[in-house]
Amino acid sequence: MRQLTSQGHPSAIFQRAIARGNLLVAETVARELGRLDLADALELTALIAQKDTTRHSRAAARWLRRWLEQNVDATIHDAALVTASLLALGGRYHGEALATLRAAAGASPVR
Repeated sequence: MRQLTSQGHPSAIFQRAIARGNLLVAETVARELGRLDLADALELTALIAQKDTTRHSRAAARWLRRWLEQNVDATIHDAALVTASLLALGGRYHGEALATLRAAAGASPVR
């Protein structure tokens, strides 16, 4: 059973850590939460892209794998868009890439 802290439920702590750009807290709470849903895993992946570029590629590949598993009807074009957006995280077009990926995480497949 998850323990409530003085700061609230772990998922709320996770969301605050993401919003504040605190990778250490976000990862610590993510481990406590267990398997994140696709949207939360994306937010963590995006934060890793911004804060720890050496881990960006592996985190992005894990997220892509999960996205493909959940979008069995995705085309090569869908996968290419998602892959390009994952590559753009942490760079000049981070915001645009993240918006595209958020849409991909909520819709199946990207159109």
